[in-house]
Amino acid sequence: MDTFFEQIVKKKKTPAEWAIIIGTIVVAAVLLLAILNIPNLMVIPILPTLIMVGIGYGGWWLITSQNNEFEYCVTNGDIDIDLITAKRKRKRIVSVVGRKVESLLPYDAAKVNEKTYQRVVIAAPSKKEAVLWCFTYHSKKNGHTLVVFQPDQRVLRALFDGLQSLVKIETRRAMQEKGILFE
Repeated sequence: MDTFFEQIVKKKKTPAEWAIIIGTIVVAAVLLLAILNIPNLMVIPILPTLIMVGIGYGGWWLITSQNNEFEYCVTNGDIDIDLITAKRKRKRIVSVVGRKVESLLPYDAAKVNEKTYQRVVIAAPSKKEAVLWCFTYHSKKNGHTLVVFQPDQRVLRALFDGLQSLVKIETRRAMQEKGILFE
């Protein structure tokens, strides 16, 4: 019997993303006011309207592009993580067969910083969340990769079931140390 679990996690906006949103609003307002004050544009009555609609659409597109979500899909122990931008664009950022996962542990920034990785993927609302998990794997394309994410119990359990026996033992030990139990 196949198992399939998915979860969507909304990414929190960074200060840079908030700056883009505020900057877009300010620039759009200034451009709209400037267009209204150009007398020669009134010769063709539809032209100012088209320009304002274009500025409004461009501003809307740029602002909504700052809304990101991560979708975790676990199918038979294999995990795929997609980045969804403004509910209109999807990009696969991680796809790993469960038995290729080298470790699955509660995220501890101090322990993670001790090691070096060729690629680090933060697929969580932020690195400062209370309950984060991380897993590592090795791929030919990206090398040794660390993925930080925030799965719920269903997704975590489904991923755990697809791990190799030695990785399961290591994960159970780490969970017991942290006082985490599967329901």
